[in-house]
Amino acid sequence: MALLQENLPYQLNNEFRGYLVGNFKTLNQERLYLKEIIEKHKEDNKAHTTNQITHRGQPLSDKFNNLEKRVDNQIYGASKNSSAEVKDIRVGMDGQVHDLAQDRLMQDFAKIDEVALNADNMAQMHEEQIKESAYYNEITYVSGRKFDTTYKIVHIPYRDSDGNIIKIRKGVSGSNPSKPDHITPRDFAKNTSATFVANASTGSASQLKLHGQQIYNGQILDSVKDYEPLKDRWTLAMADDNTLTSFPPNITAEEIKEKGYNNTFSGFGPMIMEGKKVYKTGDYSVNSEESHPRTVIAQLPNKDTLIFTCDGRIPGNLLHQKGMTLNEVTDVLYDHYGEIQFAYNLDGGGSSSSVLRSRMLNKPSDNNSKSERKVLDFIYVGKDPRQIRDKDIQKAYEDIGDLRNNFNFLYGLLTTWNEIGSNELRLTTYNQYTGLVAMDGENAKKKFYMQPDEFRFWDYDTSRTWFRVTEDAMQLHNRELADNFSAPRSVKDCNALKRPCT
Repeated sequence: MALLQENLPYQLNNEFRGYLVGNFKTLNQERLYLKEIIEKHKEDNKAHTTNQITHRGQPLSDKFNNLEKRVDNQIYGASKNSSAEVKDIRVGMDGQVHDLAQDRLMQDFAKIDEVALNADNMAQMHEEQIKESAYYNEITYVSGRKFDTTYKIVHIPYRDSDGNIIKIRKGVSGSNPSKPDHITPRDFAKNTSATFVANASTGSASQLKLHGQQIYNGQILDSVKDYEPLKDRWTLAMADDNTLTSFPPNITAEEIKEKGYNNTFSGFGPMIMEGKKVYKTGDYSVNSEESHPRTVIAQLPNKDTLIFTCDGRIPGNLLHQKGMTLNEVTDVLYDHYGEIQFAYNLDGGGSSSSVLRSRMLNKPSDNNSKSERKVLDFIYVGKDPRQIRDKDIQKAYEDIGDLRNNFNFLYGLLTTWNEIGSNELRLTTYNQYTGLVAMDGENAKKKFYMQPDEFRFWDYDTSRTWFRVTEDAMQLHNRELADNFSAPRSVKDCNALKRPCT
C-alpha cells in the first residue's frame, strides 16, 4: 500500500500547506493502523466482521464510521454528496480525470505553482522596468553665456546607474549608409527614440554623401574625398568603448579600421589630444578664428563624453548671438571642466544642433534663425531594446520638442523684425494716424504720418509738425515753401496773392 505524499512543495501558502500535511499524516497513520489490523484479521479465523473487532474499547465498525466522517469532512463541497465529491475531486483544473485525487491535487498544485512563479517573475521584471525611463536619465546638460554667445554642454556619463556603458553611436538614416537620407537631427531623434542626438560630419548636400574617411559600424563608406578643404582636416575616430581620437588627413579609412576603430566622422580637427591643447590659430579652416555656431565633442579622463554647442549669427541687442572661435570654445570647456582629455571640432554653422529627449537645446541659425538644417550623419545615444510603454513617454517629449521648435521660429521672427527682406514695407491699416514711429526705448521721438490728404513729419519733443506735403503745397515749420512750383499759376491780381510765389 503506497503512502500519501507528505512532503508538499513550499511554494504553497505555508499555513495551507501545514493543514494539508497534517491531514495527510493523520490519514497515513490511520491507514497503517488499519493495514496492521487487516493483516491480523486474515490470520484470525474467529474474526469475520468489524463489529467483532474492538480497538481501544470500541468496535472497529465505529472506528470506520468515524474515519469515514472525517474523510467526508475533508472532501464535501456544495453538493453535500460525498460520492459525487469523491468523483469531482479527481477532475483537474484542465478537465482531465485522474485515477486518484492525490494525482489531481499534485498536478494542479504544480500548475498553480508554475503560474505563481511566472506572475512573480513578471511582476519583478515590470517593477525593474518601471524604475527605468525610456531615456538615459543620467544624461544632463549645463547652459551658459560667454563671448556674447549662449552655449550648452551635454554631459554623457561613461556608465549608467547600473554600471553599463552608455554607448556613443554613429547614426545615419535610410537603407544606404553611403548615400544617407538628408534629415534634421530632431527628425532622427524621433525616428530612433534616441535620448540625445547631435550633428556630426560635414558632407555634400547635392551628392548626399559624407566627406572624408567614413566608417559606419565597421563598413567603409563611399564618400567625397576630392573636396579641396579636406587636405587640412582630420578624421575623428571612435572605438567600441567610446574612446575618441583623431587621425591626420593622410590616414585612410582602411588604416583607421585596421587600428580597431569601427566608426569615424569628418569634421575639422582636434582641439585637445591626450590632455593637451593642440589647436593652433588658423588650423583646419579660415573660419576657425571667426565667430560661428559650433558643435564640439569632448571627452574627460574618465571617458565621460561632452557635446558642446553654441548659438551664433544672430545680430541684435538683447538677442545678440555672436558665435565663438575655436579658442573661445576651448576656454569655455576648461571653465567647466578643469581637465579635458580630448576635444574635436565637428561640423558647425547652420548644421549645429543638440537634441536632448527630442528637444533642440540650441537655436537654429538658418533662414534668419527660423529653420533647422538637414544633415547626413549624427552622434547619438539611445536605449535598445525599447519597451512598448516608452512610446507614450517618447511621444510626449516629441510634442515638447515641437513646441520648442515653434518657439525657435518665433524667436527667429523676433530677431529679424528690424530687417526688411523686401523692397516694400506694407502697413495693413490706412487712416489719418497711419505712419512709422521712431522710438527711444519706450518714448516716441519722431513719426512719419501718411494721411489721405497729406504726408507730414511730426516731432514728439516739440509737439510740432516740422514738414508737411499736401496736394498743392509744401511747408517747413508751418511756413510755406512753394505752391505748385513745377507749374506756377498765372497771376493777374497781385492783391489776391495768398502765398509767396516762385
